[in-house]
Amino acid sequence: MRLVFVARGQSLRLGSAVTRGLDFADEVIVIGLGDDEEARSLVEVAGGTYIVHDEDSHAPLLARTLLDTVGECEQTVAIGLDDHWKLRNLPHQMALTRAGHDIYIAFKHRSDSEKADVPLSDDEQVTEGSYTYSQADISVMCMTGEGLRILADCDVHTSPADLPEEMDVRIIELDATPIGRQRESLTSASRFAQFFYWMLESKHPLLLFGIPGITFFVLGFKMAKAVMDIGGPHDTVSLGVALAAFAVTLVGVLSLVTSLLLYGIGKQIDKIQVEQT
Repeated sequence: MRLVFVARGQSLRLGSAVTRGLDFADEVIVIGLGDDEEARSLVEVAGGTYIVHDEDSHAPLLARTLLDTVGECEQTVAIGLDDHWKLRNLPHQMALTRAGHDIYIAFKHRSDSEKADVPLSDDEQVTEGSYTYSQADISVMCMTGEGLRILADCDVHTSPADLPEEMDVRIIELDATPIGRQRESLTSASRFAQFFYWMLESKHPLLLFGIPGITFFVLGFKMAKAVMDIGGPHDTVSLGVALAAFAVTLVGVLSLVTSLLLYGIGKQIDKIQVEQT
């Protein structure tokens, strides 16, 4: 059995992926979408084989690269190693070969796809003819030797529905990842909601320090005003409240100043980076 990882910019994860993959497969191959010497070194040290693929990452093109470089294999499992993929999913994905399909393709959910044109609506079910190979990202693909040969002969603008009828083909679409679900909900959100989500996601200083600063400042102001409205002689309780009001107000002011300073520094850093590039 052969395990293939298709990766770009995932050098730090390749070593552990290859090492774990050798527990399930006779050989592990990493198809790098571009030449990366660091990735090549990590893969070879872990016991895998590194292959450079300079074309698009469409299934037929990847199949041709495998045939041209390492030849056929009785069973091949190809996995797109990206930010969504987790190492704990590997045993389940390797077990898919036991289903006996000539070609098994699991497309990424349409909300997670990086391809430009996704022709399906949100509630439309995926079938063998829903996507061409160039229209959707493939997460997992299992192929027999015959399935690999036939897939390599396909055009990237055809779909799995165009495969020979005698082939046992199964096509599914994976569930949306949490990031994909967030992206779907944000497409219909208001501009303010998108801006607020961006501030939360980026841990913006105006949000982390500004909002608590305003809260403490208003609270301290109200406490001080309450002490002033008491009138007459002030006892130890009112003095303690006055000190607490001063402390809370001071914390609020410092938080506001900190948020403004961090915001200004961030802007200056971004400006310097743009000028240097």
